[in-house]
Amino acid sequence: RKEDIPLLARQLVERFNRLQSRSVQGVSAEALSLMFAYDWPGNVRELENVIERAFILCGQGFIEIRHLPEELTGRVTSPPVSGPSRVAHDMLDSQAIRAALERNDDNRNAAARELGIHKTTLFRRMKKLGIPRPARDGRSARRP
Repeated sequence: RKEDIPLLARQLVERFNRLQSRSVQGVSAEALSLMFAYDWPGNVRELENVIERAFILCGQGFIEIRHLPEELTGRVTSPPVSGPSRVAHDMLDSQAIRAALERNDDNRNAAARELGIHKTTLFRRMKKLGIPRPARDGRSARRP
């Protein structure tokens, strides 16, 4: 329901703040008004993905219109990140995934939960970044 968007957005920002040890303050009124105007065909999962992307782009302060994807704003976005910027982004992504796996005893499901992403998203990112599948999953350590 559209009236739930502010509450959901606030909860998602708080969750990403905890996971990433950052302090994004929330979503600006202007960005929220665009979210209200959007139909959200992907429901809550799409909202979560939009907030996560905006959170990453924001860095600090409030999530603004400029942090939202083209589908919501109607503007043409810049070309995809490439070159040195893409390499830096991939390095950060790789470090975050490896650290989450280490903290969770190589349990990919637990690492995905910690990162705030779906497990299949984690599996895809690991494959894309060349991170090998752990020899053990971490779950096997708990079995007798």
